[in-house]
Amino acid sequence: MYHLLLCDEFNAQRACKIGLVQEVVASDKQIERAMEIAQLIAGNAPMGIQVTKEAALKYIENGERAAIDYIPEIKARVLNSEDAKEGIQSFIERRAAVFRGR
Repeated sequence: MYHLLLCDEFNAQRACKIGLVQEVVASDKQIERAMEIAQLIAGNAPMGIQVTKEAALKYIENGERAAIDYIPEIKARVLNSEDAKEGIQSFIERRAAVFRGR
C-alpha cells in the first residue's frame, strides 16, 4: 500500500525486498532464467502442479476457508494416482521419477 498510495517509483531490488518479485536477474539473463525455472517446474509431477494451482486459485477467489475445504478433494485425486505410486517407487529405487500426469 505504501507504494500504491504514494504513486512512487522503485527499482527491481526494492520490488524484490517487498515481495512483488521473487528474484532479480540481469536484463540479458531474463529468458535464460525463465527457462531454468520452467524446466524445474516441468520436472515436477504434473498433477501436483495442477492441484497446487487449483488450490491457489481457490484461495485467491474465495479465501482461505475455501482452499482448506478443497484439500480433501485434491488429496484423494493425487494420492490415488499413478504418479503418486511412481513418486514413491522412484524414491525407494533412488532414481528420478517419470511422471505421466495420471
